[in-house]
Amino acid sequence: MRPWGTVVYVGRRMIRRMAVAAISLAAVVKFGSLTGMALSMLVSLVAYAAAFGLEFAAGFVLLLFVHEWGHLLASRIVGLRVSNPLFIPFIGAVISLKQRPQTAKMEANIAIGGPAAGTLSALVCLAIYFWTDSTLMLVMAYTACLLNLFNLIPCDPLDGGRIAAAISPFMWWLGSITVGSLFLYTQNFFLLLIFIVSLVRLWKSETAGYYYDMPAGQRFLVLLWYLGLLTVLGVMTLYIAGLLK
Repeated sequence: MRPWGTVVYVGRRMIRRMAVAAISLAAVVKFGSLTGMALSMLVSLVAYAAAFGLEFAAGFVLLLFVHEWGHLLASRIVGLRVSNPLFIPFIGAVISLKQRPQTAKMEANIAIGGPAAGTLSALVCLAIYFWTDSTLMLVMAYTACLLNLFNLIPCDPLDGGRIAAAISPFMWWLGSITVGSLFLYTQNFFLLLIFIVSLVRLWKSETAGYYYDMPAGQRFLVLLWYLGLLTVLGVMTLYIAGLLK
């Protein structure tokens, strides 16, 4: 394929993805939180089904829902109100906080909720695979592992960036380097966007003040959660990759 043809091909893909993302956003703005969530899920389901098939699309949207449900539950536990999840095709899903977390520890607790629920979803998919020998369930377990491992990269706007803020904000440098390296390897446009956002966060980073002031014991607890999730997801990813060969 000629260079100009490659540019046109990539441009068309980006336009299609931006269009379906705009439809999801319009659904929430026009119809409200709950109905907007349902419509954005439907738009995502159609978009993913067109790209990967209906069965995988349904499973993937469900994995995203479980991940965001983890954030929502964690937010309720710490006493913050949040919106229902908004699903944006080829980007993922997000929730918005209606109240600002009071400390980095509170923000980290909310961020941990997503990958924690996502890890459970991976374990459930793997258990169903062992029970039914369904290749789809094995693929979904692998997808859940990769999805949540990616979200644990310690850079903004990923969950790992919010968790890292409660451990050591200097971890953001490691996360930005990781995302930048992934972009250079994959040439994925959305990785470039995440990399740019992470650089902006580094430029504006504030690591002092009451927001980041917390006892060493609390920082250590957040670190244990972070390393625990990384370990479980990492081991599962390697194990499932062996089964998929």
